Amino acid sequence: MVGLLLATIDCIGGDEDTQRAYDRMTAHELFLKFNLSPRLVKDFLKPTLLVGLFKPPEELSALVVMELLYYYALAHQDSFDVRWIKNGTVADSLVAPLAEYLINDKNLDVRGGCRVNEITCSDESNNDARLSIRYSNADGSISESLEEVDGVIMALGCNGLRQVIRNSPQLARRSKTFSYASTLNGIDVMSVRLWLDRKVETRTPANVFARFEELRGAGGTFFMLDQLQAENENALWGTGEIGEEEKEERGSVLACDFYNAGALLSLSDEDIVNTLMKDLLPSAVSAFADAKVMDSWVGRYANTVSWFSPGSFDRRPPLEVEDVSNIKFAGDIVRMGEREHGAKGLCQERAYVSGIEAANALMKSCGANSKEGVVLPVRDDEEQFKLGVQVNRKVMQFLPRFWVR
Repeated sequence: MVGLLLATIDCIGGDEDTQRAYDRMTAHELFLKFNLSPRLVKDFLKPTLLVGLFKPPEELSALVVMELLYYYALAHQDSFDVRWIKNGTVADSLVAPLAEYLINDKNLDVRGGCRVNEITCSDESNNDARLSIRYSNADGSISESLEEVDGVIMALGCNGLRQVIRNSPQLARRSKTFSYASTLNGIDVMSVRLWLDRKVETRTPANVFARFEELRGAGGTFFMLDQLQAENENALWGTGEIGEEEKEERGSVLACDFYNAGALLSLSDEDIVNTLMKDLLPSAVSAFADAKVMDSWVGRYANTVSWFSPGSFDRRPPLEVEDVSNIKFAGDIVRMGEREHGAKGLCQERAYVSGIEAANALMKSCGANSKEGVVLPVRDDEEQFKLGVQVNRKVMQFLPRFWVR
């Protein structure tokens, strides 16, 4: 592990040029340069990266891998945990009440289910471009364009960002930032739900799959929803109140997710369920071999999740675009510059913080007299890490980084 710790201190504590140098390397190359043992990579790092950044080390930027390992494995071990909505889903427990609040209390026009097709902007030389938006309604029909839009926050994944920008040639003409952002690729993921005929007890409700040939290069997790949402069992089964006899017939409910799942997307739903029930789950907990599937659901999402590929640092969009002051970016892949936050890598915290910062920046550029959204910082680095960064900076004034290109 020593080589990995040295690389983390050098990378996290370095300037932007140092970070670019690490970004051009794959994590696999960095592991070789620092002589990490094959067992450490095979048993710990590769499984961690498959479920943390959704790709193996040979397909990931060394910069983001160092950020992720520091953020999750070194700095915040005692504050990292899996959280699951206690009642209902994210959509009906978080998003719907928020939309209702914005509509009723703040008089906002929230148009759920709509899809942006094109953003047009004026060719004027000043930074405040006049914007208009053309979008589709939830039923697929084209609505009239929104004209004279004051500002836009592009809170999109790689796939959505690519589609919007490629349909908006005026943005590409206005700034290279949009052209570069449209080249970012996404990662294939798959989500599976299983309803079983019996309860299966597991040591923990959140679990990781790793090193199974049946995964075909993917990483995987499975969550025992009946344990995580024990008080909301009727909602898990989509029913109202039932009798004791019917309740006894209910078994465990699982959420199984696969990351870097491109090789699995072509399999049928039946094949996916069989792989879980015959190979993966019984290998993790033998009691799954006796359970039968009462119902199942499989969702496929191609190119959906942000991919921090080698060399992607300069293509990742900045929070603010110099040439167009009234367009901002939000998302976990966004570079926040001076507003950079301690949350790193592919994580909801980073996406959430970038959204607040994008809104703050847009209000300021539009001249709105509004109170800024508050961003809570992560806690300070530990003293030994700060000392390591200081020592490393002094040493690197004289020692060339021969391990980076």
